[in-house]
Order: sequence, then structure tokens, then C-alpha cells
Amino acid sequence: MRWFAVFLFLAAPLWAQSYPDYVRTTITDSADLLTDAQEAALDVRLSGLRSDTGIEFAVLTLPSQMPYAAAQSLEDFATGLFDHWGIGNATRNDGILVLVLSEDRAMRIELGAGYGRDWDRVAADVVNRTFLPAFSNDDYATGITDGVEDVIASIALPFSGGSEAPVSDDTLGTWMAVISMVGMLLFKVRKWLADQMTRLRPCPNCGSRALSRTRKTLRKATKTSEGAGEAITRCSQCSYRDVHPFTVSRVSSSSGGSFGGGRSGGGGASGRW
Repeated sequence: MRWFAVFLFLAAPLWAQSYPDYVRTTITDSADLLTDAQEAALDVRLSGLRSDTGIEFAVLTLPSQMPYAAAQSLEDFATGLFDHWGIGNATRNDGILVLVLSEDRAMRIELGAGYGRDWDRVAADVVNRTFLPAFSNDDYATGITDGVEDVIASIALPFSGGSEAPVSDDTLGTWMAVISMVGMLLFKVRKWLADQMTRLRPCPNCGSRALSRTRKTLRKATKTSEGAGEAITRCSQCSYRDVHPFTVSRVSSSSGGSFGGGRSGGGGASGRW
């Protein structure tokens, strides 16, 4: 018995479950699928959702679940991760997790236990309608950005307002799709307005109002080093081109905050592409 106990002690790490850490309670892009600007925009959006509704919505990208739970199903891994982080309010259990595994070509929307199984169908509709079409074209940034907006419009906001999961009805589904698209457009309007403000300025070279500005991330920020990028302003009417370097602040190890201790009942929806 003594040798058997020693064997169990030494072998335990071989089957012990492990989970990745989060950088923020909003977005942790460990698979490097987003630019710094896209991460920052999602952080603002999901932080605002938490402030407005109390719902904690986390997005995690990983290359694969293999280093953490090679033998587990995607669904079990997502549920365990959700509970390990404690996403959502501990009383309402209203948290949401979007997990994207780029190399496994799989994803899941994991819902808190407070949603009930009727919301699984809504989650499946969002996965098939918004996430998978973009992911199938390897357009992860669009899939994540638009998919998050669809989850907010179709699940988070109705739930926080006290609505039941919508019945399976084509008319209602159409309206939900319209609402989600409006949310996506509102999310993108800030970038459009910023571009318009740049175009209102006259070109220093030719004087025409044909300037445009783009930002390019050259090196992403980490917890130990700053990131770097370039802001490029061009004129479509002449050869004017201006490049300004910028730095991206290091990711603070304490900037992530903490979750509220919520749990999942295993509900949600998965997808593969």
C-alpha cells in the first residue's frame, strides 16, 4: 500500500487538469489572432457590458487545448475552464465565455448556469450565423468582433432584461439577426468617425481633403515589454505620406481584475470549421 501511495503521488501530475491564466477578464488573445487595437476595442466593449448589465463576458483564444486537456472533449474543457475562472456573478450565474481554438479549428460559446438550456439553441444560431462563416475563411478578427456583438445582442442583453430564450420561429430569428447586425454596425462606427475626422484635414502637400490614416501593429505588447506600431497618413491626391511611430503600453499583470465566482451548467454551443 505504501508503494501504491507513492506511485499515485508521483503520477498525479500526468492526469492533473490545468487551465490557462487570463490576462484580462474581458479578452485574452493567447493565439495572437487580434491586433492590439482590436483587443483594446473588445476590452472597452466588454467592460462597458459589465458596467451596464453586470454580465461578465470573457473571450479566450488559444492555439489548441492539447497542452491543457488533450483527452477531454471541447465541451468539458470549456465548462471546466469557465468554472475555474469563476466567470459571472456567483448568485445569478450569468457569465459568458467565447473560446476559440485556432489550430484545432473549433470554438464554443459557454453559458453560465443561470441561462438554462433554452438558450443553447440561441447560442448555436450565433455560432453558425456569425462566427463560423468568418472563421472558415480564416478571418478570425472579423469572426470574433462580429460574433461577440451577436452574442451580446442575441443573448446577453435579452437575458439581462429579463427575457426568456426566444422560441424557434423564423420571424423572430430574423428580427434577432437584424438586431445583432445593428449592434455590429454601432460597434464599428467609432473607427469610421475617426477616419472621417482625418479626411477633413487638408493635405499639407497639396491642400486637398483626401487624407486617410491607418494603424499598423509591428510588435504586440506583453507583460514584460512594450509593443510598437506605426500610424500612417496618406493623401490619395498626391504622394504625401507621413509615418508616426507609437508605443503600446505593457500589459499589466494586475490589470485583468477578477471574476465574480460564477459557474456553468455545461450549456452553450460548439462549432468547427
